[in-house]
Amino acid sequence: MMALRMDPIRLFVADDVGIGKTVEACLIVRELLDRGEISAFTVLAPPHLVTQWQTELATKFHIDAAAVLAGNVTKLERECRAGQSLFEAYPFTIVSMDFIKSERRRHEFIQHCPEMVVVDEAHTCAWGGEAARSNQQRHALLEDVCRRTDRHVLLVSATPHSGDEQAFRSLLKLLNPNFAALPSDLSGDGNRPHRERLARHFVQRKRADIAAYLGDNTKFPKRNDLLPEPSYKLHADYRKLFDRVWQYTRESISTAGENKGRQRVRWCRHHCLNVVLDRQPE
Repeated sequence: MMALRMDPIRLFVADDVGIGKTVEACLIVRELLDRGEISAFTVLAPPHLVTQWQTELATKFHIDAAAVLAGNVTKLERECRAGQSLFEAYPFTIVSMDFIKSERRRHEFIQHCPEMVVVDEAHTCAWGGEAARSNQQRHALLEDVCRRTDRHVLLVSATPHSGDEQAFRSLLKLLNPNFAALPSDLSGDGNRPHRERLARHFVQRKRADIAAYLGDNTKFPKRNDLLPEPSYKLHADYRKLFDRVWQYTRESISTAGENKGRQRVRWCRHHCLNVVLDRQPE
């Protein structure tokens, strides 16, 4: 309902893990398609989540979207006409952010970018400073996407704020450039108009907020930290392998003249093996 009140949609869905951000985003997309307000859309997602989005769209919303990954883009492009972009040939796409962020691919995407873009794990696209080149590329891509003021943009993340205020503000600016001028401290009655303006673009709910929503008791799984961890036994041959690896790492932790960083990595490997071995019964 928040999304459909906006034109264009510029919304950040930051609900907790397990509440259903993917389904919420798909509901918005499906509604806009059914109303005829959009005819194409793209989901930008980490590569390991592309298939999950494709499955959710197909099984729950009857949307057949093409997965665009580095490994299959050549095959998709062979299905296109001469001079046709795959984003013209396939109106519904789920695209690997790490694939499309490169300079060579980004310009084609921006040129043929559809009316709606959903960005999953949006926190990975926050401005990370000059040193974070990967974040720079993702953020530059989204800046280009959001530059067209009539494009619908939906950001999705369970961890919108990493503790870096500048990074968080860089995401808010994608929704509305005026958010760059928001005070650093939004508390107090004097900042109520700012909070109300931001609240129209940002929603964040915890599981406790919706466990009894509309009188329905949603049974989220509860974590029980008091249960003992189950143990298991290694096969004798596998145990011998572990012992040999453990002995090898122990002997190779310190090597004369070697970089301290590499020595630390070796120590960590040895330590992790030690922890695993200590948990196994003889």
